[in-house]
Amino acid sequence: MDAKEYRHWHDGVEFDEESKTWRGYIEDNDYTTKQLTPGTYDDKGDAIVAAGEMLARARHGQPPT
Repeated sequence: MDAKEYRHWHDGVEFDEESKTWRGYIEDNDYTTKQLTPGTYDDKGDAIVAAGEMLARARHGQPPT
């Protein structure tokens, strides 16, 4: 995907009730494509940072695999 297309994406976090951990994600604004951060986090703030970094990398030409 072209890095320009990631301008129309947002980041977020979700809580997994089973594992009691947080996971960051990036998602298109049409809610049709979502990519999760590779790791999970005990702290919500860490998941937020990971998602933000993932989106920044994607917008600069390094999309997640």
